[in-house]
Amino acid sequence: MHNTLNAWADKLQHAVLPALPQTVADLARLSADDNVNMWNLARVLEKDPGLCVALLRRVNAGGQKRLRTEVTTVEHGMMMLGLTQLRALPKSVPLIQRAGDATGRERALRLMARSYHAAWQAREMARLRKDLEPDEIFLPALLHHLGEILLWLYAPAKMAQIEELTARQQIEPEEAQYVVLGFGIDHLTLSLARRWGLPTLLQDSLKSESAQQPRIYGVMLAVQLARAAEQGWYRAATTGVLEHMAEHLGHDFGYVTSHTHRYAVEAARLADCYPSDPAAALLLHPSQPEAAPGWKPEPVAATVEAPGPAPEGEEPASAFCLAPQLHILRQSLQELQAGMKARNLTLQKVLSLTMDGMHDGTGLNRVVFALLTQERHQLRARAIAGADNDPVFDRFHIELNGAHLFTRLMEKPQALWINDTNRVKFWPMVPKPFQRIVRCNSFMVLSIFVKDRPVGLLYADRQCGGCGLDAHAYHRFKQLGMLAAQAMEMVSGEKV
Repeated sequence: MHNTLNAWADKLQHAVLPALPQTVADLARLSADDNVNMWNLARVLEKDPGLCVALLRRVNAGGQKRLRTEVTTVEHGMMMLGLTQLRALPKSVPLIQRAGDATGRERALRLMARSYHAAWQAREMARLRKDLEPDEIFLPALLHHLGEILLWLYAPAKMAQIEELTARQQIEPEEAQYVVLGFGIDHLTLSLARRWGLPTLLQDSLKSESAQQPRIYGVMLAVQLARAAEQGWYRAATTGVLEHMAEHLGHDFGYVTSHTHRYAVEAARLADCYPSDPAAALLLHPSQPEAAPGWKPEPVAATVEAPGPAPEGEEPASAFCLAPQLHILRQSLQELQAGMKARNLTLQKVLSLTMDGMHDGTGLNRVVFALLTQERHQLRARAIAGADNDPVFDRFHIELNGAHLFTRLMEKPQALWINDTNRVKFWPMVPKPFQRIVRCNSFMVLSIFVKDRPVGLLYADRQCGGCGLDAHAYHRFKQLGMLAAQAMEMVSGEKV
């Protein structure tokens, strides 16, 4: 994955995210006044991801970089740049009409509009959560789709393949990204954000394992809400996001739902620079089933039950399964062995090789290394592969209180694969909160011990029911997991 990802990051590092003509015109009109209110200028600039990226990159390239703290808001960046340079900023950014092809521009504009909606929701939710600096939440949500927007403009054929695969095979876009590109697009955005010096909060919000942090979790939920709302505000997917938002914010479902609806309308009123219909238009769309009297939101399943047989005469839906790339698995094994021999491994390198070998090499859709906390009361995700844009799964954690499957697993080094032959025995031992996180009743786990002490757990699954785990995958999972445990023992002096 890393070679392909680096090649694409190299290709796009010097690309320019185009600006919107209306925001450029509005910025020129307002900034012509030397006494302009900077807050009004910021409200215009923040509608435009292209101008925001140009602002951040220009500030980061300035000679004053060594003398300042990190720029985390549009207002801060404008103050650092100054009004004279701000007036000249659009000259360095092409207009979107001159970028890509017609399809690529249309998709890019749609993503930009979604990003603005997500950013507005994220900031307003941060206010509800009484965040001390809610404006810092805006840019991470606005720029979350940076890599995807650039690909639609600079590699539309690849994005069309991903779109077609997602529709034809009915799989998550993130899985299609791995098939077509060899990596998730969030990883590309993260790589570009690092190269361009974009805010740390944006970089952290692109790492699945950072979902444990409340501010980042709020960004992730806002991104998911904006995405789900485009399919309908009262469908099960949107309802599920809103339920998690309510839990996150500490308010009841109705209170949070009414506020997010209001925020959607506010964002739509301001986003007049985008040609597509805003998500707020679906709140009262007469063609939607939820407009009917007495309609209720679709329920969200709370737990995962064992799958039953398909109804008689009904063919099960075909599933798209990641194919094992055994050359990647062999490479991971070889690099771990060579690193152990040379004694030059770091913990991060061990985890990176393990995640790549299990996800890409073995074809496991979701892989987690969960670290035992210092108090030894919880296992918490330290590294995650294959769960991009799934903030619920990204908060992967297991409470180690009481007697259940995972407290038993942490008693000694051991592995388990829950499958059809043993589910009746082991599934009742899986804690209900964990069932709600993984939403999957077949998975593999392996407890990791270093110097005879438990340090963590490796978890893997294939997520969808049609892509069952098998004995070959279990053997490779254990083989790589046990080698990773040996490598971790070698670097055990490093802070985890």
